[in-house]
Amino acid sequence: MSNFGDDSDSEVDRIMTDRPPSSYGSMESDHEDEEEDEFEEPPQKLPATRVRLYRSDSPETAITERTNTNQSSIYNDGPVLKPQYSVHGADSYGQHSIYREPSIAEPPELQSDVRTEAAMDGEQNDRDSEMNEREPQEQQNESAEMEQEEQAEATKDDDDFDEIVVDFEEPKDPPPPSAEGSGLQFQHTHSSLAMPHVMRQMVRCLNQLHPSDITYLKRSLSTNCRFKKYSSKIADFNDPLDLADKMIEVCGLGEALHMTIRGIQNVGNDVLAEYLRKTCRRAVLQHDLKLAHDRRYYYLYEGRCRPGRQRYISDVYVEPVTVIRGIREPINLENEVYKIPYTIEETQIRAADIFRPLPNEQKPIRTVMMTGIPACGLTVAVNKFIIDWKEGKNNQDFQLVFPLPAKELHLGKDGNPSFLELLGSFFAEADDIKFIEKPDCLSLFIIDALELCKHNLDFKNNEVITSAREKAPLDALLTSLIKGTLLPNARVWITSHVTASHRIPSELIDRYVELRGFTDEKKKEYFTKRTTDPELGRKVYNHMKRSKALEVICHLPLFSWMVAFIFERGFLDPDYGKQPPGITTFYAQLIVVQMNRSFEKYRGCNVEAQKWRDEDKSFIEMMGKMSFQLIKEGRDWFTVKDLESVGLTYEDLRSRDELTTEVKRKSEDIRTWIFKFVHLTVQEYMAAMYVYVAFRKHDKNEIEQSKMSWFQGQSKDRPVIELYRPAIDRALASPNGHLDMFLRFLIGLVTPGTEENLHGYLLSHYHPKAKGTEEVGKYINKKISDKNTDPDRRRNLELCLVELEEGKQGR
Repeated sequence: MSNFGDDSDSEVDRIMTDRPPSSYGSMESDHEDEEEDEFEEPPQKLPATRVRLYRSDSPETAITERTNTNQSSIYNDGPVLKPQYSVHGADSYGQHSIYREPSIAEPPELQSDVRTEAAMDGEQNDRDSEMNEREPQEQQNESAEMEQEEQAEATKDDDDFDEIVVDFEEPKDPPPPSAEGSGLQFQHTHSSLAMPHVMRQMVRCLNQLHPSDITYLKRSLSTNCRFKKYSSKIADFNDPLDLADKMIEVCGLGEALHMTIRGIQNVGNDVLAEYLRKTCRRAVLQHDLKLAHDRRYYYLYEGRCRPGRQRYISDVYVEPVTVIRGIREPINLENEVYKIPYTIEETQIRAADIFRPLPNEQKPIRTVMMTGIPACGLTVAVNKFIIDWKEGKNNQDFQLVFPLPAKELHLGKDGNPSFLELLGSFFAEADDIKFIEKPDCLSLFIIDALELCKHNLDFKNNEVITSAREKAPLDALLTSLIKGTLLPNARVWITSHVTASHRIPSELIDRYVELRGFTDEKKKEYFTKRTTDPELGRKVYNHMKRSKALEVICHLPLFSWMVAFIFERGFLDPDYGKQPPGITTFYAQLIVVQMNRSFEKYRGCNVEAQKWRDEDKSFIEMMGKMSFQLIKEGRDWFTVKDLESVGLTYEDLRSRDELTTEVKRKSEDIRTWIFKFVHLTVQEYMAAMYVYVAFRKHDKNEIEQSKMSWFQGQSKDRPVIELYRPAIDRALASPNGHLDMFLRFLIGLVTPGTEENLHGYLLSHYHPKAKGTEEVGKYINKKISDKNTDPDRRRNLELCLVELEEGKQGR
């Protein structure tokens, strides 16, 4: 007969020591003889352990009745222990008594018989007779000892009732340094999250169940789809240790713990389930958070959020270049026509290592500010970081990760909540987790898209909050969290556009990092990874490289998505890709996509908020007008004064900030701030779009304003050659080619396939087709054949013909 009646926590430790962990296979022996021999070995005892959790000699059937004494009806040493004595013992993590909350009594099933070592060695009779025969002096000594332990427990922080305290002592020997890209992994796993502790608590609680409850739990488990193929083996399990091990092996530690708690609740033992939940509180919360993160961040919407258009983030994500910010501006100045070489060296790091100190840094990195230009993938980088943490790939030092989207912070609890109440309003799983204030609870808070935060973040005047349970205005909670007075042991990661990053005082930021976008190698990886057909991905990448302009701008992940999206569908046509691709249609769609993303961020996602308003259309036209003025002046930057010159304000720009970014701030005076478009080619396209719309919609020739046609202002159907002839002549006269891209975009807009991108936005839906497009092609060919044309300008004219051809075919 099995030695179940003589089991103890020491036996659990022995079995878990002798057998491999569940990640290496089940703990159940394959041969009954071997299993019986193993249980016949005398159990090893820990000197400090004074607890014995009894199990019956064999499992009872489902029809066995329970007695009124909460003891097995058949066996004297049944699975349910007598309720008179509370559990005081030690586990392998430290010699300490289990913390008990005064308001929640320990379950009778979890209470055990406490005896001296002499009584444990000399046990011959059942528990009732033994307790009656114990000497009064022995009982008095034990009572005094228990009282002392309870008093010691009472001296502990009485606010830790959300988890049963598990002492944690950092091992003296530090773990070996982790590999690059694995993030912050320099600490030992907290004992309450380690498998030995969780498994021990699972086995301890399962041991307290009546055999009929164990039978019901095993039957319920067998109906689970993941356990169906193990149903016969599970039914034969007599040892709760084997059952717990199989659950962990099949579905992982967190899910096994969750299923155990739910199973104990299903058999009606809510108090025992609550005890297990509190002894493994951090593991339960971590598991629940990972499930919530998986539902929210596992899918990726490229471009705009549309139902059915999501992709698995791991299928398409390619890590952009991440650097520790230096003095270089964030804009990529590379252009098809000319290049500005960079001479500043920056420290490049992996996105997962942003909290990892450099070899020469001794101080831990607490607060990180990550910036980048629009379309560089800030939010996607956050999503991938969370998913990698959830899957155990990196940054496993963080016990808990809480994303706090800045756009939704004002939707939290009304009034003056505490920080714990604020967390509970965003994460129901994290309701009232007071242990988060402990030094051994390393958590990460991610404030994504700071530019959308509606709070003032008044670091000078807000009150200083030091407790997560103290009620205060939400603005004060945020500033205290960033300062470090609230949860000083936590880490804070803030993502923001450059303009909004100045809302946080620089002395509160330990590290500034920037996303730079894709390198050439990353571009190739992205185009080949995002499609299930590698050959198609290579076709798309090679076709993209035929246009130098596209190859340059595809350092922006969002632009790479647009190019891949269009080319993948284009190659469904066998005749597609015979000539170099046009670029005008990509920029036209980039403007629309980025404007729509601004609407989603600042207005919302409902139908009315997504509609283009007259002021939105006017904003695009005026930004194009300003861009044309900048090109004529030879500038690629602008100020608030330039905005005002075309009737715009900084607020107009701030609420539609997906096309521009701030590059320099000389002072707090807004008029000294310097801005740029996300790329020079975007500025050139905006200028060409304005000139074209002014001619087609308002009958104005911005190239030759001094020349007035006799029918100007009377007809909006003038031949477009009147616009393109002087534009081509002026571009050919440019000594450095600063009008080459402007001309290419201007010519690309004239054909029906590209002009229709403006319909409904800057042109009416039924705007008449342009006249005289054939004359434009003839004039370009004439200039190409001219021997006096500069070779570089001639090459640009040839690309202009490509834009005409692409537009005619409607691609």
